[in-house]
Amino acid sequence: MLQTCWQYIIDNRLEVLAFILSIAGVWFTAKEKVINWPIGIVACIVYTYLFYKDSLFGDAALNVFYVVIGFYGWYEWLYGGKDKQALSISKAPIKTLLILVAITIPAGIIFGLILTHTSSNVPYLDGITTALSLAATWMQARKLIESWLLWIVTDLLYLAPYIIKQLYLTSVLYFIFALLAVYGYYLWKKELKHLSVV
Repeated sequence: MLQTCWQYIIDNRLEVLAFILSIAGVWFTAKEKVINWPIGIVACIVYTYLFYKDSLFGDAALNVFYVVIGFYGWYEWLYGGKDKQALSISKAPIKTLLILVAITIPAGIIFGLILTHTSSNVPYLDGITTALSLAATWMQARKLIESWLLWIVTDLLYLAPYIIKQLYLTSVLYFIFALLAVYGYYLWKKELKHLSVV
């Protein structure tokens, strides 16, 4: 079994690299460390290639978006707060959440329809998880605590297409992401309570 695991690592070096970088990126996000953004950018570049190669076109496109928003989030976390200071954790206004719902649901359906014209064998699941991820990533770049709740749901939904595509290490990664999202929510909620007392 050890030899089989080692052989998998050798045969899937890029997936292993993206796996390690992705866990580190989410861990640093939960800890509110700005280094999460450059680490995440590198991981997303690797995943863009892997997903494109495995015909998960929605996920490949999503990772291109992650690279772009990685630079946005990096800037926002450093200078997006009051008077160009570091951004603080906050709750999303109800209006923002309603707008995100109104955009995300139709976007997921549209992405699914588009992906039916590709070789993807999970077009609607790919489309919906893509739309949810776009919303959660934007929310995280703005340090909105609800982003973690959306990530928990999204990461669990991702398990199915990755298992279908036999990206087993990536399936494990998304399960770990879901656990880290629970942890991130706990840490950010604690910090938000501290900020409201100060």
